[in-house]
Amino acid sequence: MEKWQFVAIDVDGTLLDNNDHYDIPRFNRVVSQLTAKGIHFIVASGNSLDALRAIFADSPVKNYVAENGGRIICGGHEKFSRPHDRATIAQLLKWEQTLQPQPDLFSLSGANQTFIASQFRDVPVPYYPHHTYFQNLAEVNEPVFNLNLNWFRQRPALEWIMRQANQINRQFPQVHATYSGASGIDVLPAGVNKAVSLARLIHQLGGNMNELVAFGDTANDLEMIQQAGCGYAMKNATTDLLAVADRVTSRDNNHDGLLNELEMLFNLKD
Repeated sequence: MEKWQFVAIDVDGTLLDNNDHYDIPRFNRVVSQLTAKGIHFIVASGNSLDALRAIFADSPVKNYVAENGGRIICGGHEKFSRPHDRATIAQLLKWEQTLQPQPDLFSLSGANQTFIASQFRDVPVPYYPHHTYFQNLAEVNEPVFNLNLNWFRQRPALEWIMRQANQINRQFPQVHATYSGASGIDVLPAGVNKAVSLARLIHQLGGNMNELVAFGDTANDLEMIQQAGCGYAMKNATTDLLAVADRVTSRDNNHDGLLNELEMLFNLKD
């Protein structure tokens, strides 16, 4: 236990249950107790920074790896960002129009808000605290860190979604597409993933990846779980993550599996 100086957690499917809830008082207590032990707590998520700050508005979290590694926040201050090249976004927008079946939601994650394609204006998006709608790229006036495609209504098989991600990677070598859970694909700049940015953040904090214990549930957590000193897959994780994890939580995300594991691992008390 003494080895671990850093904890990194995914959010969706890891901390949050299937209704996007988590035990806020218990989570805050865990983070505070880890901090008191000198352990740095990091949220590493595919969510936008805007969404993460809303999710953790009442929590003592100060370190984030947002946009699957596209942005690093250390002690509340942005230390790194890697947006898409605008020409790449234009190519992806054109390609998206040919995709069949069309997604149920399509969005661009900007620096301060999410830009949602105008045809989805009637789709509820409570998980995007600040958002607007666009018809063409000229209306997107911020750097774009992530392009998200989501089939949350159609819910195609995971194998089909993974094939689409692989096709994007073959067709656009300048990007890195990955399954993000909940029937979605995140499209990031090539070379961007959680592990790369976690290594950068942890180095800034005076440590290394061997001192990191990390928790995740799906494909966009693969690099993080593989490169951490100890990588945990949630009990509900996808098979690709379960195959590479060092350990698996005893409970799933609907039964506080993450918080339960942290309390046991670090001998935390109520």
